[in-house]
Order: sequence, then C-alpha cells, then structure tokens
Amino acid sequence: MTVRFGVIGADHLHLFQMVDRLVAAGATAVAHAPSGGLVAMYAGWQKESQECSAHDILADDSISLVVLAGVPAERAPVAVSALLAGKHVLSDKPGVTTMAQLDAVRAAIGGREGRPWTVLFSERFENRAIGEAVAMARAGAVGKVVHVVGAGPHLLSAKHRPSWFWDDAATGGILVDIGSHQADQFLAVAVGTHGPSAAAVVQHASVGNAACPDHPDMQDIGSMSLVANGVVGDHRLDYLTADGLGTWGDVRLTIVGTEGVIEARANVDVAGAEGAEHLIVVDSEGTRRVDVSERPVDWADLLLADLADGGERLMSQAHVVAVCDLVLCAQQAATKWGEA
Repeated sequence: MTVRFGVIGADHLHLFQMVDRLVAAGATAVAHAPSGGLVAMYAGWQKESQECSAHDILADDSISLVVLAGVPAERAPVAVSALLAGKHVLSDKPGVTTMAQLDAVRAAIGGREGRPWTVLFSERFENRAIGEAVAMARAGAVGKVVHVVGAGPHLLSAKHRPSWFWDDAATGGILVDIGSHQADQFLAVAVGTHGPSAAAVVQHASVGNAACPDHPDMQDIGSMSLVANGVVGDHRLDYLTADGLGTWGDVRLTIVGTEGVIEARANVDVAGAEGAEHLIVVDSEGTRRVDVSERPVDWADLLLADLADGGERLMSQAHVVAVCDLVLCAQQAATKWGEA
C-alpha cells in the first residue's frame, strides 16, 4: 500500500530533502497546510499536493504519515495531535524544544508498537561517511570505543535567517537544535540504536554568544560532554564557520577505540581531497581512506517498511526519545560559555 503523507509546517529547507527521499521511496505527497515561510516554494515543487488545513490533514484517514518542518518549538504540539489521531510522525530535528513537550509526546505515543514518532537526524542518515563511521565502530573496527568527538560548526548566513532563528525559545537553544545530531551519533556509537537505550548523563555543558552582538540572547556556540556505557563524548556546536570555507560547515565525527581511530569529515576535507563524505581510518594496518560512495542512503525505505509492519529497522523509539532527552538535559544544565 502506498503511504500517503501530509506536510504541516514549512519553515526549514530540510523539508525538501525529507520529502524528496520519501517520494523516491514510493510515498505520495498528497496535502500540505498553508503554514511556514517556505510553503509557497513547497507548493510549487509538489504540484499534486493539495493545500488544506492542518485539522483536515489530521482528520483524513487516508493519510498515515505527517511530516513536520515548522518552527522547532511548534513541531511537538502538532506531533502530539497527529499521534493522538493515530498517525505516524516524521519530524525534522529537533523534535521537541522543552522537557514538557517531550513528556507530552511520550504520553501520546503511549503503548503503541514500533516507532510512531520519528525525528530525522539527517547528519547520520544522509551523510554516508558519518553513517559508515558509526556502523564500523559498532562492528568493532577499532576495538572497544572509548571516546567520541563530534563537531558541528555551521555558517551563520545571518541575512538569510528567518526571525525565529534568533529566538532560543523557538529553537530550543543550540544544544537542543543542532546538538541533537551529535547526541544521536554519540548514542548510536556508544549504545546502539535498536534496543533499549542505556543511561546517558551530561557531565558538563555550556552555551554562549561569541559573535552575534545584534542578537545577544541567541546562542552561537555550545558544548556538551556526555557519558554512556563507559564511552565519553565531547561535542562542540557553533555558527562561527568562516565564509571562505565554501560549504555550510566543517562537520566532523571522530571515534577513538582501543585499536584505532575513525574520522568522518562530512562536508569538506580542508586542504585535502575534493568533494564531501570523507572517511579516514587509522589502525594497526596503517592509514587509509574508505570509499563510501556505494553506501545507500535508505532511511526513507526503512521508514516506510517500519510503517507497514510496526518495525524499528531505522532506529528504535527508545533511541529517538533518548536523544531528545539527552540534549534537553544538556541545555538545561548549560553554564555560560567561558565560565566554570
């Protein structure tokens, strides 16, 4: 059966990547709510999608999946309504911006089987170097993992940002927003993504504003140190990428094991090889680059398969909730940047 989906909220460009993958996997975009700064662009792209209210999308029994890419703080309330209406939800990250929202989503999930609420952590699912690095580490390629280092620097592109971008109440803060990628990767390496999530704790977190004096309340830099299953994770997020880089950020993931190191350079190999998705391994045999060009980007296929039978091929519901809980705890615990 073809999965029919509706879009509620069009405020982030991730929406186009999400929908493109879903359609390529065989789903059909049938409806969209008239909300979000990118809705006109979306309607012009998905010409067969009918504009209707969010209420009508949730009331349509033929629509089984709701895709959310609105203002981050507005995603969870819509997700709760969709879950209570019996829909599955695919949300852009972050799926929630407060602990109260996460509690509401948990309650709406209730005892449903499978993974009715999916947050797409696109750095791992869309970037083949990061995806392969996680898979290799889980398979024991570098022995026992002891340390994970994640960096998520971004280009600010201030003149292209919507007004809600500068409001931490709308985004949840830098650790909740872009930090969810790093928390997802850390837990995927340290614990795995297909079973009950082991306890993870925040050792230290900090946030600050280093270079945005016109928006003093906005957080343009943050860090968090996490521990789970005997693995330590150190992560830095920022909007300090220089314009000369040529891409939106120099995202990296380094996994240190007892028998080697894996490094994924997601977007660019600075002063090195051309292109993106670089994976470098150092072990007892030497130093080598791993070609990830044939690795499938198949998250949408796995998601649709999970929708069909209530499976958790893509990741478990416990993993999604654990990632959100971890970054919310980090954001709540964060001290001011540069202070102990």
